[in-house]
Amino acid sequence: MRNIVRFVCMLLLAGIVAVSCGKKTQPLSVNGEWSLVRVESKAATIGDQTVVVYLSFESGGNFELFQKLGEGRFRKFTGSWTLSGDQLSGRYSTGESWASSYTVSATDGELVLLSNSGGECDYYVKTTIPPDVREYAIF
Repeated sequence: MRNIVRFVCMLLLAGIVAVSCGKKTQPLSVNGEWSLVRVESKAATIGDQTVVVYLSFESGGNFELFQKLGEGRFRKFTGSWTLSGDQLSGRYSTGESWASSYTVSATDGELVLLSNSGGECDYYVKTTIPPDVREYAIF
C-alpha cells in the first residue's frame, strides 16, 4: 500500500513539473508609462492630500517620476533603475538610492510594486503621461 501511495505521489509530481516546464513565461518588464491608481500602506499617510504620480521606465534603464501633492505643481525626478528577477531598485540622478527596493508583478496593463522595506504596495496602470505634466513640472 505504501508503495502505491509513493508511486501515485511521484506521478503527480512528474505531471506538475511537466506542465510548469512546458509553459512559456514572458520575462518581467516594467518598461512604459504608468499612473498610480492606489496605495495600500501601513505607514503614515500624508494628511488628506491627494497624491498624483506618473512614472516612466525607459528600456535603457532610465526613469522619470512626476509627483504632485495636493494642489501644488508636479515635481520631476529622474535617475536609473535595474530589474533583477522580480526585484526593482533605483537611484536618483542626485546619486541617492530609492528609499526602498520593490518586489514587482506586472501584466500588460497593471504594475504592482511591493516595498521591501515594509508595508506599502503601489498599484499603477499603463497610461500616457500628459504632455503638460512633462512641460510644466519643476525639478
